[in-house]
Amino acid sequence: MIDSDPNKPLVHWASLPDRPDKISVHPAPTPQDIRDALREAQRKRPDWILLDTEGSIRGAMAFTSLPLDLVLTPLAASQLEAIQAIKAAEMVSQFGRRAGRSLLHRCLLTRVPAAVRPRSVKQVVAQLHASGIGLLPTAIIEKEAYRTLFDVGGDFESLARHGSHGLAAARTNASSYLDAVLELLRQARAPVPAPA
Repeated sequence: MIDSDPNKPLVHWASLPDRPDKISVHPAPTPQDIRDALREAQRKRPDWILLDTEGSIRGAMAFTSLPLDLVLTPLAASQLEAIQAIKAAEMVSQFGRRAGRSLLHRCLLTRVPAAVRPRSVKQVVAQLHASGIGLLPTAIIEKEAYRTLFDVGGDFESLARHGSHGLAAARTNASSYLDAVLELLRQARAPVPAPA
């Protein structure tokens, strides 16, 4: 994971105990550092590289220089965040054109209440669809376990040792999210059938 967010959430998480051995976190505090962090990450021969950037033009500059498979824009279900997500989608499209390729992009609803889907969720989804912006079919549900990861570190096993609540539901949600991402990438890589 490359952490190019000025708040350094991944660097913070990696500094806590019990980080899984298979995950490495590489700080990239400026856009110029991203290439170095990428080279460092690639030395570990990873299956995946995740880049976390800030949601700004500065963060989006990485889109022109890196071979990205997918760009996800997280947003909570609020009108303000929907407006920002629409701007982010336009920025992704613009930077993709500058790089000479189309970038696969989806929005990701986060911090969605588990029990009740407020009307604001439906409004945000409708607004994004009306703007032609795709949504990942799985939202990240508001779970105490996700917040606790940044307090105690590690993974779901670490959370279980700390007595965190709601782990089964959090695991199911995380697994559904991963499946949705992998399916989207699989569809994007599938060969286009020749016209009959």
